Amino acid sequence: MKIKVLIVEDEVLVAEDLADFLRECGFDVSGIAINFEECFLYIDKHQPDIIIMDICLRGKLDGIEIVQILNQTIKIPFMFLTASADPSTITRALPLGPCAFLSKPFNKNDVKIALELGCQKHNKNAIQSSLASPVNTNHPVFVKDGSHYKRIDINSILYIEAKGSYSEVVTEGKSYTLSYNLNHFSDQIKNPVFKKIHRSFIVNIDRVEGFDNSSVIINKTILPISRQYHKEIMSLFQKL
Repeated sequence: MKIKVLIVEDEVLVAEDLADFLRECGFDVSGIAINFEECFLYIDKHQPDIIIMDICLRGKLDGIEIVQILNQTIKIPFMFLTASADPSTITRALPLGPCAFLSKPFNKNDVKIALELGCQKHNKNAIQSSLASPVNTNHPVFVKDGSHYKRIDINSILYIEAKGSYSEVVTEGKSYTLSYNLNHFSDQIKNPVFKKIHRSFIVNIDRVEGFDNSSVIINKTILPISRQYHKEIMSLFQKL
């Protein structure tokens, strides 16, 4: 599933140019809003994953004031877009926790980097939410698929395998390569359903179909359990 981005920008040409570039990068532009009324309407209707917010909007509220309201109600990663990076504006904006600041006219490489930061922030929020609500851990996270990011549900992850300095996230339908090692994933994903069973494998315990003294079976794939993790892993399974 594509990541949905909402653009809040009242300069139509800038907004359309940015929207075209985001679509080229594989994102789903869920809408272009020109003021706070349209912004909240699109959020309610489309539930975007990331917001690109112009600071200097015409109307009752500017971009900073809109984000102040959003931060009190819903947590959506966002980045500011601005033609004015004066100290007073930055001082107002920084405490709100933007993923990045994008200058107008925007640089495509800066947009890519900012969106990657936004995806990472979303993942962190999603993981924290899953820990706070263990009954419903089916929160979406963003993984890179080639040059694009895609949304997958945490529960759809079967296991993660170390591939040198990279990691491979395996789901039922597809595998995704992460540009960091298994230890980084383990540090980032502190969800109790994910357990390390071997120096090369982290598994989703809820997706284990069978096991013996030296391995587990997930989606018909046999994965080894090392001696270091054997006692902890065996204690997780209820045997009759």
